[in-house]
Amino acid sequence: MKKADIRLILIVGVICAVLLIGRQIFTEDGATVVVQVDGEVYGTYSLNKNQTVQINDTNVLVIEDGEAYMSEASCPDGLCISQGRISSSGTLIVCLPNRVVVQVIEEDDDGEEDGLDSVAG
Repeated sequence: MKKADIRLILIVGVICAVLLIGRQIFTEDGATVVVQVDGEVYGTYSLNKNQTVQINDTNVLVIEDGEAYMSEASCPDGLCISQGRISSSGTLIVCLPNRVVVQVIEEDDDGEEDGLDSVAG
């Protein structure tokens, strides 16, 4: 390996580290979870209140300790369950077979939701 290769690897590593640290610093925790089914808002729930939400007869969303995750789903692949916990504004859990989308959004200082502009469908 040449010196130029080592320098390139170090530069790329430093850039990646800076981007990861910046993402952690500038990503705000969301305050609200919006659940949509078939493009329609099913419900809006606070991340500050521990609760379990039954979404139709297909999915179960658990909100605890400021995070949300899908604990159960009737879909065959279960990918929405493996998407893990979300808490940062703009993060999603999507269950395509059941047409369920869970998104974390922020709230403005005036209490209005921010981050969900429109629903296309």
